Amino acid sequence: MLRGVNKMYKVSTIVLVVIIVVIICVIPRVWPSTQSFCPDGWIGFQKNCYYFSKQEEDWNSSKHQCFTQHADLTVIDTKEEMNFLRQQKCIHDLWIGLEMTENQSGKWVNGRIFNKRFDVRGNGKCAYLSDDGVATARCYTERKWICRKEKLLHKPF
Repeated sequence: MLRGVNKMYKVSTIVLVVIIVVIICVIPRVWPSTQSFCPDGWIGFQKNCYYFSKQEEDWNSSKHQCFTQHADLTVIDTKEEMNFLRQQKCIHDLWIGLEMTENQSGKWVNGRIFNKRFDVRGNGKCAYLSDDGVATARCYTERKWICRKEKLLHKPF
């Protein structure tokens, strides 16, 4: 009687292992993943794609350059995003999508109010990412810039 129970246990275990292998190997191929992509020349981080320009423009022209690529000058939502951008920026100061007012309040290019999650140095109107964090300057100063847009759900052509 005990041999029959052991044999049944072994068969049940084998069937269970086969089912688990099928689930792990076959199911992902049947249901496509929600993988997302960035266009060539853009860098992905979390749910966004970032473009670090190679040329320099003033803040408004930089904003327009992003717009032509269906993007905005970057908005910085989290500490992790700030750390990522600072790691990627190399030695150049880069325009970001923040405009400041006299009393250190500001507005992002997407319309949201700046929540003072980080300090902004300087008395200018247009913000840029520097080695020391975020600072402001006159908007006509030429700098490189960072565009941001959401990742695509399909690979671009």
